[in-house]
Amino acid sequence: LGFWKMKDESEVAPDASATEELKNHEEYEDDSHLFPTHAAFTIPVEIKPTPRLGNDQFGVFAAEDIPANTDFWIWTHRVVEIPSSQMGSYIASHYKADDLEGIRQFLRRGFVLPPPYDDVFYSNPTDAATYMNHSTTPNCARPQGTCRLIQKGEELTMDYSGNGNPEWYVDLCHQYGILTAVEIAQEERNRGGQVEPAVYQGPPKHSLLEKMMPF
Repeated sequence: LGFWKMKDESEVAPDASATEELKNHEEYEDDSHLFPTHAAFTIPVEIKPTPRLGNDQFGVFAAEDIPANTDFWIWTHRVVEIPSSQMGSYIASHYKADDLEGIRQFLRRGFVLPPPYDDVFYSNPTDAATYMNHSTTPNCARPQGTCRLIQKGEELTMDYSGNGNPEWYVDLCHQYGILTAVEIAQEERNRGGQVEPAVYQGPPKHSLLEKMMPF
């Protein structure tokens, strides 16, 4: 999800994306007037399938033309901070031992900031920005805003290469068979910009969760 600049805003709004996942958080319903479509986007967006990335994958698309240099997203309390030292217990308490796909989605839809903030995993399942995909030629950046005019129907993307990629996060993602955000960016650049599903192809990596999650 890129290097997000933290803001003090705590306002949130409900999501109504293509999946039911963003709909089932009633605690945010009273704040629906704060965002034009989906929290925490300050511009009108739609959540649509992105088949090029695999089954059940989604992206964020502009619902109208968006001028260049437009701020498009704000940091809200929907973003949950999980210290790296607590990731094992968090996964064990929120997912069944055989729910590999659920754990993968949890890791894919969160992000890690660059040093010195890379000892925390940020999870935002009720924020539509969780569906914002990587591109080597992104049209959005933080904190700059939109990089150029984005036309209605165009997917909003960011460059993941600026994310944090600490060893604990690399090991954890590889343990569950996926790439980190930075590895996704590196792999896409190696392929000349061709996007493929983010699946880890290397040998199994060991982590602190190995005993908890025997596959």
